[in-house]
Amino acid sequence: MEDNIVSKGTPFEPLWLNDQFYITLTPGQQTSLQVWRVAGDKRERIGAMDYKFHRDGFASFIYRLLPTVDLMQIHQVQKRLNPYFDLEV
Repeated sequence: MEDNIVSKGTPFEPLWLNDQFYITLTPGQQTSLQVWRVAGDKRERIGAMDYKFHRDGFASFIYRLLPTVDLMQIHQVQKRLNPYFDLEV
């Protein structure tokens, strides 16, 4: 599934949340974080946010999109995202 699906200009490999959903980053863009769903051969963006300035709402953003993701998994994802924005880990 991880077949060159990073947004153009993204220095970040897709971060898979499960077998259908992944996150891409484009630091410097207004919607720097995007959540994608893969269904068959189709990819669909299901959410986007400005992570650098709204990271405090990241957990609720992900939980609304994917209620099966637990808080520990969200915390691990944030630890991987923060260095791309020069934020504390």
